[in-house]
Amino acid sequence: MTTIFYVDPELVIALYKKVIFVNPNDLQIFKEILLPEDLTKCGLTEGAGDDQDQDDEKTKQNKTKEMPTIQHVKMSPNRQLLALTTAGQKAVLLYTLRPEHAKLVSVRGLARASSALTFSKDSKRLLVSDKTGDCYEYSCEDYVAAPKLLLGHLSIVYDILWSPAEKHIITCDRDDKIRVTNYPQTVDIHTYCLGHKEFVAAMELLNENVLMSISGDKTLKLWDFEKGEELQSLDLPAPGIKMAVKTKAPGKYEVSVLLHQPNECVVQYEISQNQEGVWSFSSGDVLSFPDVICCGLTYAEERLYVVGVVDDHLTLRLTANSPAAPENWLNMVEEQFKEFTWTPEDISSWFKKKFDNVSEYLERKKRRIEEKQK
Repeated sequence: MTTIFYVDPELVIALYKKVIFVNPNDLQIFKEILLPEDLTKCGLTEGAGDDQDQDDEKTKQNKTKEMPTIQHVKMSPNRQLLALTTAGQKAVLLYTLRPEHAKLVSVRGLARASSALTFSKDSKRLLVSDKTGDCYEYSCEDYVAAPKLLLGHLSIVYDILWSPAEKHIITCDRDDKIRVTNYPQTVDIHTYCLGHKEFVAAMELLNENVLMSISGDKTLKLWDFEKGEELQSLDLPAPGIKMAVKTKAPGKYEVSVLLHQPNECVVQYEISQNQEGVWSFSSGDVLSFPDVICCGLTYAEERLYVVGVVDDHLTLRLTANSPAAPENWLNMVEEQFKEFTWTPEDISSWFKKKFDNVSEYLERKKRRIEEKQK
C-alpha cells in the first residue's frame, strides 16, 4: 500500500519498505525510514503475528522469514511519533521523530493485518483496527503493555477516528455502517449512522459535531454523528474510496474525493455551512489523470497531490489547479521509490458479492429448449 499525508512542514510518503519526509517547497528531504529486514531482530516475538489457527511451528518459522512491508502510516498530533504497521511480519512499529532522526523505539506484534490506525489527541494512545473488524488500543508510553481489545465489527473496518472530545470512537466498515462507540466504556454503542448502501471507505470530521463520509454507493454524506442523523447527501460520479479536506474559512471547506474509475478519478467540491447551519455543495469539478492508477491524495498548503502507479512504479502528480512544484521536485520524489515495483490493491473486492442463483438456471433452460428445437 502507499500512504501520503501532509503535516506542516513535512509531506510524508510511504511505499513498500520506505518512508520519506520531504519539503514540498524545495528539494530537501528531512529524513527517511527504511524498514528493518527482519523485525524479530528488533524485538518482535517469533510467531507473534500469526493467526490462532496457524500456530504450528513450521508456519511460525515461515512467517518470521517473510520480509515486512508497510501497510499504514500515521503521525501523532504532537508530531513526536510515527506509527507504522506492516504486512509479512505483522507488527506495529513506533518511531520517535524529534529530536532523533526517526528512531525505532517499539515493535509489537499484530494478530492480523491492520486496516486503519489513529492516535489520540494527547498522542499517548494508538488505535489499530484489523481486517477482521477488531480494534485494539496500544500505549505509546508503556511499550511492554499488552494491547487492549476495545471493540469489534463483523467485517473489515476501513477508517477509524476519535471524536473531538474523545468520548467516542467512530468506525466505518464494509457492511455499510458507521458506528459511534462510547469511550472508554466501549462495551456500549452510542449510535449508528446508517444510510450508505455499500462499504464506507473514509471519514473526516468537519467540526465537533459534523462527520463526512464517502462510500462505494457513489455518495458523500454529512452526519450529526452524536445523534446518528444524516444532514446532507451528495451523489458522486463514481464510488468514493479516499478523500482529502482543506479548511478555507470557518464553515467552508474544499473536499477532493478519489473515485473508483479510470482517468477522471478525482472530483472536487466546495462545502459550506450558512448561519442557519444548512450545508451546501458546489457543483463538482472532475479532474483527469490519464494512464495513472491513482491510489491516494492529500492537500499540502495550496497544492493537491495525487499519488499513483504508472508501469508498476510510483508516480506523484499535481492537480492542474495547484501551484507548480519546484523544478525537478516531482522527479526527485519518484526517484526515491524507483527500486520498488508494486500493484495497487484490487478495490473491487470491497464491494458486496451479489449472489445470483437464477441466471445460470435460465441459461441452462435456454440451451435445453434450443436443443429440443433442433
